[in-house]
Amino acid sequence: MTAAAHPSDDSLERARSHPGWFGGVMGTAALSVAAFRLPEESSLIARISQGVGWLLLTVATVTLVLLVVLNVVHHTPRRMVRENLRSSELGPAYAAIPGAALTLVLAYEAAAPVMLDSGFASWILLLLVLTAAVADLWLTLVFFVAAIGSRGALEANTLSGVWFMPQTVLLLAATALARLCATAHGPVAEVAAPLAVLFLGTGFMLFILIAALVLARLVVVPLDPSAGTPAAWIMMSPAAAAALAFLALPLVIPVLLTAPPMSVAFMTSLSAGALVGFSLWWLAVVAMLTLRLRQQALPFSPSSWSFVFPLAAVAVACGELAHTWDSVIMTGLAVGMAALATLVWLAVFVGSVRWIRARLARA
Repeated sequence: MTAAAHPSDDSLERARSHPGWFGGVMGTAALSVAAFRLPEESSLIARISQGVGWLLLTVATVTLVLLVVLNVVHHTPRRMVRENLRSSELGPAYAAIPGAALTLVLAYEAAAPVMLDSGFASWILLLLVLTAAVADLWLTLVFFVAAIGSRGALEANTLSGVWFMPQTVLLLAATALARLCATAHGPVAEVAAPLAVLFLGTGFMLFILIAALVLARLVVVPLDPSAGTPAAWIMMSPAAAAALAFLALPLVIPVLLTAPPMSVAFMTSLSAGALVGFSLWWLAVVAMLTLRLRQQALPFSPSSWSFVFPLAAVAVACGELAHTWDSVIMTGLAVGMAALATLVWLAVFVGSVRWIRARLARA
């Protein structure tokens, strides 16, 4: 999910550890959440969406396990990892690794919410979310400090949409922690509730700051169509993830303030709706941009999975708003965005199979 291909991307060895594959896990898991939470008009639609959700969730789980095994068996040299993490171009993309774990947590919560009724399961999920969030925070410190401390100017297209990945992960962590408060009690909720608010604030403020920088960069510096186009789509991700975090925020109110959730629910849902509105506007921008550059080849790479998660995240946010509001428009948007994300997922999946087969044939 990086903004530019690695110089040695033609090597299957390097391609194996490309963070874009973890971005594919994020997109697949998010699409399964959209299927599970899709507004249902009939029992038939409900059964179909549940079946699709479980299929995508299985694919995402198996893919993540396979990626972890491959990277453990054939580990990347430490020197190369350190260089990549400090890179302004590659470093932020590695947030897709903890992001994949967090999105799977949210997917399993949507698939089987009863599992949170178990105290043991709540502790396991809390540990998983905190581990992923801490890894993401450490990652932000590494590449932000490296970028700020750099004496040279950033190269063209270095500051791109890929910088939104760490904020997206923090916002997903805030959502997961807030939802834990809905069923978990005692120590789990007492730990999850304040951290949910802290992660929401950190992720949302970083999103605003980086959005201003990236948008100015995209306007001033010509876009590299083969590398920058997928990354430009990522700006929808933190906005949609922030919408989900705001929608989940009322769940922490009884724990922190001993007040009813409805005391803030109306404001948080309106804030979420505003963020979804921005996501849809940005979708129109990048769609027009992609169409304008369609004559220039956009070769497939693992970065192409950058197209999937933003659409799936917006579909999930629209679906949550459809459940919260009495709005036919949001229901239609949820269904339409889920369908669009599914079509894009299929296209990228076919491209992935062809890309892998071509490199296996060369090996």
